Amino acid sequence: MAKSRPQSKHSRAARRAASPSLEVDKSITSLPRAQETTVQRESILSERANAGITKKQSKSKAKTRAQRLRQQKGVERAEAVVDQMEKKVTKSVGRAKAVKARRADWEDLNRKSKSMFQALNDEAEDDMDDDMMADAAPSKPAKRVTKPAAVAQNPVVDEHAGIDMDDIIT
Repeated sequence: MAKSRPQSKHSRAARRAASPSLEVDKSITSLPRAQETTVQRESILSERANAGITKKQSKSKAKTRAQRLRQQKGVERAEAVVDQMEKKVTKSVGRAKAVKARRADWEDLNRKSKSMFQALNDEAEDDMDDDMMADAAPSKPAKRVTKPAAVAQNPVVDEHAGIDMDDIIT
């Protein structure tokens, strides 16, 4: 069955026929990429930034005394806030340094204590070796066995008192 109508230029089939195939020339893909060469000239950039319609600027009026005082007061307040922030930042940095120093002290102390405990363990093992050498009879090496501590039991708690009929509250 033959097609009766010619293919429309906006049809799906026409678009598919116009799309590039996957069999692209391999020499194009093997070439190195071109490096970006962006030349920026300040004169052109400033012209573009200032281009467009601009409103004519009138001369600024002289501020009244009250306006000047208000602006000056605002500037002074801003300076005070900046000074406060600087003080807070310096205090915070000082606190952080103190914390780091304390942490370093603890880490150093922990290292020293570990080495001391290691030395004590080494001495204990040496003593055990000496004791084992002194024993002439071959026997099993003594294992350290920890015994649970004796817990004092409360005999009053273990004995349950019977219910007395006279003690029942009604």
